[in-house]
Amino acid sequence: MEDHAAFWYPALLHTHRALVGLSVMLFVARALGVALLQAWPMKATVRWSSMFIDTVLMAAGVGLWVLLRHNPVQEPWLALKLALLLLYIVLGAYGLKRGTTRGARAIFSLLAFLVVLQMVAIARWRDPLGWLAWLVRP
Repeated sequence: MEDHAAFWYPALLHTHRALVGLSVMLFVARALGVALLQAWPMKATVRWSSMFIDTVLMAAGVGLWVLLRHNPVQEPWLALKLALLLLYIVLGAYGLKRGTTRGARAIFSLLAFLVVLQMVAIARWRDPLGWLAWLVRP
């Protein structure tokens, strides 16, 4: 690892991981609030806070991607993680706002949470199977 990479890598990695945790906790809290018919999850300050966290999270992720010279075309785990990120965004939108019924929003939120857990596992082990690797590999 080059000198500048060795300097920036720990800060970017810890920032990315901390923001993943914060983003997921905020999503879960908002989804529970929506399920309990609370108004606060959709207030502008909460929505903007979520967008800010996710923007800085993406910036840290892109920083790691560039710093480590990752290429989703050559690394299937990263390509799948990025595809799942898009799915998580769509499911989360339906879970928090676009779902037409309370039950539908709950199911979409649960699916979004499961997708993000799979993304964490994929990133952790750099394996496209993520948690599923435990089931199919001895």
